Amino acid sequence: MTVVDNIDPEIVCVNDISETVASGSTTAVVIFDAPVASDNCEFTVEQTAGLASGSEFPLGTTTNTFVVTDAAGNTATCSFDVVITDDEDPTLECPAPINVNVDEGTCGAVVEFSTPKGFDNSGYVTVTQIAGPVSGEVFPVGTTTVTFQVEDASGNTANCSFTVTVNDNEAPEITSVANITQNVDVDSCSATVEYELPTAADNCEGVEV
Repeated sequence: MTVVDNIDPEIVCVNDISETVASGSTTAVVIFDAPVASDNCEFTVEQTAGLASGSEFPLGTTTNTFVVTDAAGNTATCSFDVVITDDEDPTLECPAPINVNVDEGTCGAVVEFSTPKGFDNSGYVTVTQIAGPVSGEVFPVGTTTVTFQVEDASGNTANCSFTVTVNDNEAPEITSVANITQNVDVDSCSATVEYELPTAADNCEGVEV
């Protein structure tokens, strides 16, 4: 008489696990319970995918898979996901405020600056200017705020700003009117004199004489 074990074993894994990375890190240590297996005969349990309990799990989703095998070769499988997210905001260092005088003959100044550097625990960031003229453009007289944003791979963001102040230190110019020599009016000890106002020009609008 031959007795055949055709009953599959059973195995139950823990539920999916969600954790956030440790501060300044791209990983998180995750500890989980071993799956619970049972069978009518002897069996062994083996992890076939993922990382062991107590390991540092990377950002993203890691699937852990376990297989139980009994003495007759019957198997059963269970899996669960370990999801590691990054909720740590990146940092961004903007330059110091910039103060310049106008370019000659211009009501503004061409200002150049470097894109600020962004930092993050993930090591990957993108920096985008979200306000103000870009480097190399003409900035108007007055104070303009320039703002940058840094974003990491997980969508966390941070902003920084600095000001660009352009001072109008260029004096206006005014034309001279030629000297006027005129005789007195008839029967008068004076003369009515008419002349055009001198004209003026400046690098900025709004000149008044």
